[in-house]
Amino acid sequence: MSGIVRQRRLARRLATRALPVLVVLALTATLAAALQVREVHVTGNHRFPAREVELVLRSALGTPTVATRASALRASVRALPWVADANVRVSLDGLVTCAVVERKPVAIALDGGQRQLLDTEGRLLGPVEAGAGLLEVEGFAAYPEERAAVLAAAAPLERGWNDRLQRIERVGSHDVALRFAGTPFPVLADPNDPSALSVARSALDAWLASGRPAPLQIDARVPGRVAVLPAPTPEEVD
Repeated sequence: MSGIVRQRRLARRLATRALPVLVVLALTATLAAALQVREVHVTGNHRFPAREVELVLRSALGTPTVATRASALRASVRALPWVADANVRVSLDGLVTCAVVERKPVAIALDGGQRQLLDTEGRLLGPVEAGAGLLEVEGFAAYPEERAAVLAAAAPLERGWNDRLQRIERVGSHDVALRFAGTPFPVLADPNDPSALSVARSALDAWLASGRPAPLQIDARVPGRVAVLPAPTPEEVD
């Protein structure tokens, strides 16, 4: 048998063995091209717009489903400030589903003419829509640690004054002006000492029981002392 004949037979055997592999590779390439990400679907959002998550997920549109990493998409979604967690799945039929867990807003930051939602840790979550009805804090933009601390102190401050807290304004490093729902004047306090508000509230009750008008301000920043700024009398106004 000549060498040419042997080479031809060897080439035919190799081609026969390689054919199934080539078919599989061709089918895989065809499926990868056909099964591409074509749609995204977001659930779990209530306070925040789904479109922000959809914009993140749309980066996967047109990519093969077999090459789309759910973990990478999840990390990108979790980078959104209001997203606490996300569960992302990529199906072979080209659908990306994402179930998000929102952070809970508890207050509104008022700084630089902007209104931003805050969570319990003082993290900025996003713009506020009308009618939020949450506690407002102002002046803490440059002091995020103080903002987180004062939010943690909000409930004890309310218990100390026995009223719902509506607004906290930073006056100094340990000084805030508090606005309560049923109190028509500010109360100056140290947020680290909410117990002082109980003393200040007792002083106010005694002040009003004496028949005097509501003061312009109460200062409870000094432990054991309460300073009352009286409202001017009609004679003083004249």
